[in-house]
Amino acid sequence: MIFDIDSLREILRVRSGPTIRRFASMMLVAAVGGAAIASVGGARGQTLLDLQGQIESATQALQNNSNTQLQDGSANTSLDAQAESRSATEDGADDADLQAADSDLGLGGPSSASGGKPSSIERDYAMRTGRALRQYGYRVFDRAAPTPITSGEISPDYVLGIGDELIVTYRGQISRTVSVRVNRDGDVVLPETPPLKAVGATLADLRDRLQRITAESMVGSRVYVTVGNVRLVSVTVLGEVGHPGARSLNSFATVVDAIGAAGGVRRSGSLRRIELIRINGERIFIDLYDYLRGDYGAASASLRDGDRIVVPLLGPTVAVDGDVARPAIFETAPGSSSMTVKEALDLSGGALRPAGNRFIRITFDPDGVQSAVSADLKSGSLRRGEILQVFIDRNVIGGTVFVEGSVSTPGPRALDKSGSLRAVLANLDLLSGAPYLPFGAVLTRDPLTLLPIFTPFDPLAVINGRQDMKLNSTDRVIIFGAKDISFLSTPAVADALSSRGGACPALSALSGLVRRSRADSFLSARQFLIQGGIPASATSNVDCPAIYDLYPNLMSLLLENVSAVTGDVRNPGLYPIAQPVSLRILLNAAGGLGRSADISQVEVSRYDAKVSATSTEIQRQVLDLTQVSLDSVMIRPGDTVRVATRVTTREQGLVTVRGEVLRPGAYDISRGDRLSDVLARAGGLTSAAYPFGAVFTRDRVRDLERQANRRTAAELQKGIVSLLARQSQRSTTGAGVADAMGVMRDLVKDLAAVEPYGRVVVEADPAVLAARPELDTVLEGGDEVTIPKRPNYILVVGEVLNPGAQQFRSGLHAAEYVDAAGGYAVDSDEGRAFVVLPNGAAEPINLGSWSTEEANIPPGAMIVVPRDLAPFDFLAITSDVTRILSSVALTAAALNAVQN
Repeated sequence: MIFDIDSLREILRVRSGPTIRRFASMMLVAAVGGAAIASVGGARGQTLLDLQGQIESATQALQNNSNTQLQDGSANTSLDAQAESRSATEDGADDADLQAADSDLGLGGPSSASGGKPSSIERDYAMRTGRALRQYGYRVFDRAAPTPITSGEISPDYVLGIGDELIVTYRGQISRTVSVRVNRDGDVVLPETPPLKAVGATLADLRDRLQRITAESMVGSRVYVTVGNVRLVSVTVLGEVGHPGARSLNSFATVVDAIGAAGGVRRSGSLRRIELIRINGERIFIDLYDYLRGDYGAASASLRDGDRIVVPLLGPTVAVDGDVARPAIFETAPGSSSMTVKEALDLSGGALRPAGNRFIRITFDPDGVQSAVSADLKSGSLRRGEILQVFIDRNVIGGTVFVEGSVSTPGPRALDKSGSLRAVLANLDLLSGAPYLPFGAVLTRDPLTLLPIFTPFDPLAVINGRQDMKLNSTDRVIIFGAKDISFLSTPAVADALSSRGGACPALSALSGLVRRSRADSFLSARQFLIQGGIPASATSNVDCPAIYDLYPNLMSLLLENVSAVTGDVRNPGLYPIAQPVSLRILLNAAGGLGRSADISQVEVSRYDAKVSATSTEIQRQVLDLTQVSLDSVMIRPGDTVRVATRVTTREQGLVTVRGEVLRPGAYDISRGDRLSDVLARAGGLTSAAYPFGAVFTRDRVRDLERQANRRTAAELQKGIVSLLARQSQRSTTGAGVADAMGVMRDLVKDLAAVEPYGRVVVEADPAVLAARPELDTVLEGGDEVTIPKRPNYILVVGEVLNPGAQQFRSGLHAAEYVDAAGGYAVDSDEGRAFVVLPNGAAEPINLGSWSTEEANIPPGAMIVVPRDLAPFDFLAITSDVTRILSSVALTAAALNAVQN
């Protein structure tokens, strides 16, 4: 069976009875002893003292892990009777209120002898400062330090003691190696050598003596002495440590090692008043703050057998908080209940900044009321419980300005001695993307009121050396981009200028300013946006540029200084200028002239007001840029530049020719072109063409028909109530009124939704057009002409028994075509019958048996027999709706019939 340390620890953790612990201790000793004996043959110099040391070390490790002394089976043999109960209370306390408070203050953390839950003093300081403060230095000793490493060369000054192992090697007449320990009498006993006193001697001294003895007794031989295993010393650590009691350490261990082996110093213990008591009664006081600062001093002294280390309760404390390198709680020096402000700052690592700091001391009056006073860094001191708070007094960068907006690297820029704006903008690499150079702004402070103000400037003039201004420290230079400027010409700004609010702070501020002021500050912007017909926007979905979100008042500044550019330019809009600029610069900002621009007709409108004038005078000037240089014309803020478009004979849009022509397609036209011209360009008509049935549609006529239908639908909607009221007075029942309302609503709905065709009755026969030029239609862009094939049928629709197409027969009357369609239906009104001719014209016809009209029904015509509306005369207006809808339906049917 194999036993290892982990198995025995688990036994001690789970089953803590005295018998089990004793048994585990015995098995550990046996296992370690067996392993040592088994290795005697393979490790030269192995002695029983080595085995004893390993057993003692393993036993001590088991004791440290289980917090149980295995020597006599008792639970704890610590000299501090209160240690176990106090440890259990401090490590296992779980007060819900304290945990909640600690969580709020950020004082949580892993549990340890000196750390984990905040101590009572840490909670008190945290409540006073509002921030989590830790006691300085305790985390260094949280975990047990490993046994000091004894490998490598041991100093010749090492003082030997009982239990040290010496390895003595002879070379020469006799060659052998002997391992020997310093016995309890303090002697070293070697073969063929009298006992040598070793206790208290240094390693160098023992070497010298052995060399002399060897030289006398073994001629020609030399001896070499080194230390094998060092001795163990037993020390006792008492007071405010994690696990008070006896500890076995090697002779290289120091006070710090012993405290670490005891679990570290509790936060209730002192780091500056530790006492080392030698077995001879000597007392050495140790300040671990010196150790933490690199001056080891007494903390690095080697321990001796029987030493006692006492860690007393924590002494007076002060705290340093705020903008320092290491905010913490510090213990005052031994024998003192106060600490100088300078020493407290040194312990905290000093203020984060070398200058510009404010120091405040939080102190108590005799009644315990806290007060804040300025701290004196030269002679001031902190008494017990006081706090030194360090704040950065001014978070500004002197001698710098900030550059923002459309720049490559926004941020601070150093000012030269002159504080020149030109020096800041001299590096053109600073400008990135698409900067707008005719206008910039500097955010500075008014020297009298100290209020922030925007000062406009011309970046282009500054870069070229024509303008400069002096900057002050912390001023902000704003460079606008093309997107920032183009936003000024959007519907969202038009809404704000109409006092309809805005979707971002800048638009809201602009809208409020417009409501409060009636001045003409934004006259040019108003005329371009509102009077120019910029459509309204859904302001809730508008994203303002970031520069306006950062500085909402900038938008009103720009709109006060805009010049409007309209007409034939690539980007018409509003362009702010800080000072008069040449027309060339303004046109370049607008993207340049359009291809059709008439540079001989450039109009500049200026709204000029003299200082003493009571009204604004409008001055207009028409410039011929073929005679005047662009650089010689100066444009001022508020001016409007209008670039006319050259008069052209080319008509916008195309005319489409379809059907029976030789070359159907879309043709561009010039002003004044007629239908005959396009038909000739299309190659003329084919032999199967039927020009009398030509279908000619025009977009403008389609729009007029649509407007007329909507207007009629609106009038009908208004008349429904009065019509129904009159009908209800004549009707004995309400059923007819309800039916009429349903019919009327359906008619109005159909009328509003119907899509007109925009057909125009034209003459399309080239021979007729040549003989009668007045019938030749002048074309517009978007017109469409369809020349159908000659049909051989007549359509009969409406109230007949068999509506449909009848074969065309020359000389037949309309009544004969109706008879061929089965005759009249019951609800027919033959007295209002009419015929729709192939060219779209309509004529009434007489279908009576005594009619003497000559037959004039051309191929492709449509005979319509309407319904008798007498049953619905209570809604006479219905006939108007029916007539309109019928007209649309018949037009669609006629077009379909002719085109097919």
